[in-house]
Amino acid sequence: MDIFRKEHIWLWTALTLASMAAMGLLIGRIIYAQHLRFVFLTWNLFLAWLPFLFAWIIYRTPRTLFILGPLWLLFLPNAPYLVTDLIHLSPQYGVPVWYDAFMLFTFALAGLLLGLMSLYLMQLLVAKRFGEWISWLFVLFVLGMSGFGVYIGRFLRWNSWDVFTQPQTLLYDILNSLFYVRTWTVTAVLAGIMVFAYLLFYALPKLQIPLVNQRGS
Repeated sequence: MDIFRKEHIWLWTALTLASMAAMGLLIGRIIYAQHLRFVFLTWNLFLAWLPFLFAWIIYRTPRTLFILGPLWLLFLPNAPYLVTDLIHLSPQYGVPVWYDAFMLFTFALAGLLLGLMSLYLMQLLVAKRFGEWISWLFVLFVLGMSGFGVYIGRFLRWNSWDVFTQPQTLLYDILNSLFYVRTWTVTAVLAGIMVFAYLLFYALPKLQIPLVNQRGS
């Protein structure tokens, strides 16, 4: 595989432009409001790039799977996590709500695309090694875990690296959360949304819709 193949260039360009658009809106807001209210989105977007970068390296160098694969799964929820940042939408610092809505949506879209693309790359590897059916079971498992990971980050306020820094406390919180209906409900809703988004993402390039003959038959 050549890293400079046309489809690879388009992929990196699209993801980069989506991230740049989000950052551009954020910078515009900071300049207008003279306040750093949403600067945390920069860090969240960086974290969303990590699973894609891990997946890309694994895709290019499959022998790194057993090293980077666990890190990819651990950091993957950071990509769809940006979607939940929409809860911060409210009138603030004289900035029009519609501007914040566009900005938060752009960050959410960039994060979602990064997550979906990284999962697609990993599914390709799983399908090649274990077959198509196993790859789809892999997808469902990963999206379910990602939904739970987003819940842990948004509601329990844990970070991916806390697995290494506070493993015992993190494990206690996770086990305790399993007894609450909210945990399962939020996880199911998030996982369902991501499954729907991934199926759409997966299916669109495979559609073969011919152009309508304007001159008739």
